[in-house]
Amino acid sequence: MAVFRVRRSSDEQFYFVALARSGRPLIQSGSYPTRQAAEQAVDTCRAASADEAHYQRHQSSRNKHYFDITDRSNAYLATSAVFDTAHRRDDIIEYCLKRLPTAKLTDEEVPAATD
Repeated sequence: MAVFRVRRSSDEQFYFVALARSGRPLIQSGSYPTRQAAEQAVDTCRAASADEAHYQRHQSSRNKHYFDITDRSNAYLATSAVFDTAHRRDDIIEYCLKRLPTAKLTDEEVPAATD
């Protein structure tokens, strides 16, 4: 189980995060001017997250690994956390491929559990 949550930033913008069952953040979006726009982006992200082609793998200059999820037009939707190994990043991509397409949007706290 994974869930999406929309949050408000200190500058009154909205963004979404996807959380694993454990509550660990998987991805975070950029900012949106309204909650409705952020919720629409969640819908777009759900659709895109089912297709491996929408995952863009990256390696930082400090040899850390992360990924972005893009939409059908290759526009940025969200970025992952940073991982020490490419293998761990790819494991999280596999998790996202399986769980984000059906993840619910909720305001509820995610119960603590292991994945």
